[in-house]
Amino acid sequence: MPNGKPGDHPITDIIVHRMEVFGPPCDDLIREISQRGGGSALDRLDLLSLDPRFGGRPDLAALEADLRAMRDRLPAP
Repeated sequence: MPNGKPGDHPITDIIVHRMEVFGPPCDDLIREISQRGGGSALDRLDLLSLDPRFGGRPDLAALEADLRAMRDRLPAP
């Protein structure tokens, strides 16, 4: 079970530990979505299965497009 330490989950690593997981564009969007209150939307993305550190092979362009669309649906800060 994850306990919030580095390496437990990509969302925690990106937001809390400021680690690079998917690269600056995607990581920055994930932080922005979280800051805007979109944490539950991020949870639905199953980023753990996409995490390259655990064997995931995400299409980063598609992930970035999905994150931008998600961010654009949230209220402005």
